[in-house]
Amino acid sequence: MNRMPEGKVDSGGGLTVRFRKWDTQYFRAGELVRADEPIRDFDELEDRLLADHPRMRRIVLRPRPEWPLFRHYLHWSDGTDLLSLDRRVAAGTATEKDFAGAVVGEPYGTSHPACGVRFRVVEMTTVVPLFSDSLERSRAHSYRNECPVCGGHFRGSALEFITPPETP
Repeated sequence: MNRMPEGKVDSGGGLTVRFRKWDTQYFRAGELVRADEPIRDFDELEDRLLADHPRMRRIVLRPRPEWPLFRHYLHWSDGTDLLSLDRRVAAGTATEKDFAGAVVGEPYGTSHPACGVRFRVVEMTTVVPLFSDSLERSRAHSYRNECPVCGGHFRGSALEFITPPETP
């Protein structure tokens, strides 16, 4: 990927951005995720909660031809100005360098073993290796490693906490 495709809008919504062999639909801040077919495990309320997140952008892709669509998150912990990135993607001037600090995440439910509180997080994933240097990116990335309730150490690769914790 040297240069992103021009801000081509897909019929379902979003802008087409190609990462290695995957064409994704990139959704800018505030843009609602839409697709012409169902998105696996898509939660519209959760999507609305994260639509304006300052460190994440949502993408929709089909990892394999026979699989359904999936929604994933691109997450930056390096202070990248994502509003400027949105403008470059829309103009077709974004390059691979613009995505250098991003890792891929997906939402899931978990709990903190120490206090038992359940919550949803966006966790880093390597299921879809959008970037050829995913391992190096994961090592350089900053994670949320403190439970939002008890403050104890949280293990894993949590990029962001999505929902308020549920008390046991």
